Amino acid sequence: MISRVLIADDEPLARERLSELIRRLAPSAAVREVGNGTDAVTLIRSWQPDVVLLDIQMPGGTGFEVIAAVGVDRMPATLFISAHDEFALQAFDVAAVDYLLKPFDDARFSIAWRRLSDRVATGAVLEQARILGALISSRTAGDAASATEAAPAIPSRAMTGSARYADRIVVKHDQRTMVVMLAEVQWIESDGNYVVLHAGKERYQVRETLTSIESRLDPRRFLRIHRQTIVDMRAMKELQPWFGGDQIMILRDGTRLRVSRNYRAEVNKRLAGDA
Repeated sequence: MISRVLIADDEPLARERLSELIRRLAPSAAVREVGNGTDAVTLIRSWQPDVVLLDIQMPGGTGFEVIAAVGVDRMPATLFISAHDEFALQAFDVAAVDYLLKPFDDARFSIAWRRLSDRVATGAVLEQARILGALISSRTAGDAASATEAAPAIPSRAMTGSARYADRIVVKHDQRTMVVMLAEVQWIESDGNYVVLHAGKERYQVRETLTSIESRLDPRRFLRIHRQTIVDMRAMKELQPWFGGDQIMILRDGTRLRVSRNYRAEVNKRLAGDA
């Protein structure tokens, strides 16, 4: 049960709205508000809230800097909030609860609140500490790199001692920001300046290169079979010969994809268990 909630956001109207939403869903919870990173650190240490609703861009320290100051092993269950979607994938990777992109509606907040409640109820804060620690490490390395090159449009995976691959892709469409779980994606194709994620009957378009997407995918699952196509090998049903040394890969849903002869060797190695 959530009994203490801290809202850390530099916008008074945003804090007011969040407080109202919390009181509807948890009328008995004590709610406190701060408007900057410095006060957020102080109150997290002294008050020890169960949950923190943490804005990413604040005076006196960003949300990520608040985490670093408090210590990842002492952070409560954390919900990131921001008007800027460029941090979305990083926040999902490290918060492991949710990420609210302003403006959000009541229904979207209710979903996030249920996830927070589940986190507190199951006591899964140690797992969050491990993931938050990966973020702090990756951002420290990223800050050094950013002095010489710009950050990517969609942040890459967090890194630990071994690679931790992305498990979702942030997709923007019209005024919406959606999260597509890679566990639901069967194959990915290049389409001009975009890539298209095929998840069952759904198609999601992302303005990014196939090579960039591939760099964040788990190579134990995803394999490039053509210069324009990547497949989750778990979705494969069979291979059939085709013209000119190419093959046709048939997926479990009946989709037929061309396997270029340049990638046949890698496909065969994967099927033989050698890669």
